[in-house]
Amino acid sequence: MPNLLQIQAFREKYAAKTIVSRNEIKLLAENFSKPTHAIKSLFVQRGLDDHIIDYFESQKSANIVLLFIDITDFSSKCRSWPNSTLSTYLDDYYDKVIKLIYHHGGEVEKIIGDGIICMFGEPFLTGTKAHLFQTADACAKDIIVEAKGSSREVKIALHDGEIMYYKNKSENFPEYTMIGKPLTELFRLESVATNNSINYFHVSDYDSCSFCTEGVYKYSLNNTHSYWKKSGVVKVDLKGVEWTFIKNFTCTYKT
Repeated sequence: MPNLLQIQAFREKYAAKTIVSRNEIKLLAENFSKPTHAIKSLFVQRGLDDHIIDYFESQKSANIVLLFIDITDFSSKCRSWPNSTLSTYLDDYYDKVIKLIYHHGGEVEKIIGDGIICMFGEPFLTGTKAHLFQTADACAKDIIVEAKGSSREVKIALHDGEIMYYKNKSENFPEYTMIGKPLTELFRLESVATNNSINYFHVSDYDSCSFCTEGVYKYSLNNTHSYWKKSGVVKVDLKGVEWTFIKNFTCTYKT
C-alpha cells in the first residue's frame, strides 16, 4: 500500500466512496509504530471501526481486483520535454485518473511514474467478487474513455487474486506492503497491454461477466457512450506466469 500520509492527502482532495474514513487512516498513520493491541484500543476509544486493523496490522488476506493503469508510449512522448511540461502533463493525468478511481470506490496502491496501481476490495470496499469486477470494470472503462483521443491515452491490465497486507516492522515509516503472486502477474500482464484496452488473462472470471461483452456502454460521468470490442485469445510469453493467453477488451470509439 502507499504511504498512509499519501492516502490522507488523496482523501482530502477527492471524495472517496470507501468504507474506510479519513479519521481511521489518520489515526493509523499517527500510531504506526505502536503494537497492534494499542492501536486497536485507540480505535475503540475514538469510536472508530477497527476493521482496517484486521488487514493492515494482523496481516489478514483479501481477495481483490487490481488495475494497473499506464499511459501508452509514455517514454517516447515525453523524451524531449522540459521538466515543467512533464510536471504539468502528469499533474493533469493524475488528477483525472485518481478522481475516477475514488469515484468508483477504489484505492490507490502505488504510483510508479505514469503507472498507477489501484485495488478494489477489503478493507476499503466490500462485496462479492462479481461486484468487485463490475466496479473495477466501470472504473477502467471511464478512465479509458476519459483519456481516449488525448495525448494521455492509456492501457490497463485487470487481474484478481488473493493478496496479504504486510507491515514491515523494521522501518518506522507509515507504509504497509501488499504482497502476493497476483501482483507479479499484474506487472507481467501490463507489460503486454494494448492501447485503449482492458487487458486480462483469458482464464479470468471477468471474461464471463455480462459487462465484458461487445457493445455500447454508458459509464462515463459526462454521459459519453463508447463501443467495446473483445478480442480472441492472444498468445503471450510472460516470465513467471502460468498462463500463456490473454484477451483485450478495447474501446474502439466514443461519442
